[in-house]
Amino acid sequence: MIKDDYGRGYDLDYYDLYLRRHLRAHHFAEADDDVFIAARADAAADVFVAARLDGDDYFTASEKAIETLCRGLEISPYDFISDILVNEFFEHISLDDRSIEFWTYTLLNELAPELKDTELSDEFLDTTEGVVFKLTVTGRIALFFEENGL
Repeated sequence: MIKDDYGRGYDLDYYDLYLRRHLRAHHFAEADDDVFIAARADAAADVFVAARLDGDDYFTASEKAIETLCRGLEISPYDFISDILVNEFFEHISLDDRSIEFWTYTLLNELAPELKDTELSDEFLDTTEGVVFKLTVTGRIALFFEENGL
């Protein structure tokens, strides 16, 4: 059993490690949820084995497993907000990493009700509803900055 930086133990499992890295890199709330990660890793391993038994080549089976592993985790709320900040508010805030991180976490708290039940994905953001959602969030960020004198 391997211990991570936080003293938790987990098996050296490709899908487990892949998902942990992905969740941490993109600041997903599930990054520290061992049960969530283990369940996803087990499901991905099952999909890989089933695909191989059905005759899929290694790469196709791996692709199916990673798709299962990351389903619904395309865009994190952190990435969504930081992307809006960088692309829409670059004239109002510093674009250094620490500033973007500060404002992103500040706005994640401010916008928690709007983001709560929304599954962010490229597919959703390409719909009319997704475009309206992004515009609404961008407007709320603009109002936040205006109300706070930024």
